[in-house]
Parts: sequence; C-alpha cells; structure tokens
Amino acid sequence: DVLAHRLSLLSLHAGALELRPDAAPEEVARAAGVIRDSAYRALEDLREVIGMLRAGLDRSEEGPERPQPTLADLPDLVDQSRRAGMRVLLDCRVGEPAAAPAAIGRGAYRIVQEGLTNARKHGRDGQVSVAVGGAAGEGLTVEVRNPAGATAVAGIPGGGSGLIGLAERAGLAGGRLEYGPTAAGEFRLWAWLPWPR
Repeated sequence: DVLAHRLSLLSLHAGALELRPDAAPEEVARAAGVIRDSAYRALEDLREVIGMLRAGLDRSEEGPERPQPTLADLPDLVDQSRRAGMRVLLDCRVGEPAAAPAAIGRGAYRIVQEGLTNARKHGRDGQVSVAVGGAAGEGLTVEVRNPAGATAVAGIPGGGSGLIGLAERAGLAGGRLEYGPTAAGEFRLWAWLPWPR
C-alpha cells in the first residue's frame, strides 16, 4: 500500500511534466522535487520489504527499523499530496493525536494514505476531504471523500487490492471498513477502529 502510494505520486508528476513541457521553471522544479522525494521514499520502502522477505537474515545486522507512521503524521501525509497538486481538506478532531495507540494511529494513517492514492488514481479533479475523529473508549473514525471518477491514471496497476487489504487490516483490529460510490457522486472510504480506554 505504501509503495503504491509513493509510485502513484511519481507517475502523476512525471505525467504532468510530460504533458506540460512548456510549464514555468518553478512548476517544473516543484514537480521534479516531488518526484525525487517520492522516488527516494519508494526506494526506502522497497528496501524494507526486501529485507523482511529475506529468509534467515539476522535482523540485528540491519540498521534500526524506520519509525512507523502514527496519527500525528497525518498532516505531513496530507501536505505531501498537496505538494503533488491535490486539493485536500483535513479535519482532524482528535484531541491529542500522538496519544492514540500506535496500532490505531498506523491503521488510520494507512486508510488515509490509500484514500488519497485512490483519489489521485481514479477520482475526478476536485477537493478530497479527510475527516478523522474519536477518542479513547469511543473508537476512531476515518472518512475520505472525493468526486467519483471512472478512469484511472494510465499505467498504474493494482485496482482494488489496496481496499481489500485495508478491510482485512480493519477486521483484524476489531473494526470495520466501508467503501463505494455515494448518491451525491462521490467515492467514500470510511472506517471505524476500536480505541480502548
């Protein structure tokens, strides 16, 4: 899921540069910066996956594991998408995001990440809204909405597998995940994750 998110950013910006060779130098520089950053992060993610797949490897010889994302990292994730040219509105109604349990925060982060990736790949141009709310004892809700679209960005495979993985992740955590088109012409990704007291 994480690698797909990074690669979709690369594809989006590379495609924009290809379609707009006459873009202003500052736009080209900004897009190139996002491509460079996304490629670097994608390589880090790929190294991590390959490291986990190696059988018999002594984990003590590797460097320390990178910290996993938390609920407090959502603003940075949204900023990455904004730098990629998306219009994203974040409404986080969690008193202290850093206080959320690590597993809950990581799950919410991955749900928002997948929602943003899907909006970029499949949605029409328009604002994406991300709403996160909850507290200990209530649970945590995550909702990502964007104008529904019928076409995907050419050359980006993997349709649907990210949502299936998220549903499995939410179920294993004791939560639930729903997704699909709405009567208002949007695509809605919604999840509830348990947050014990």
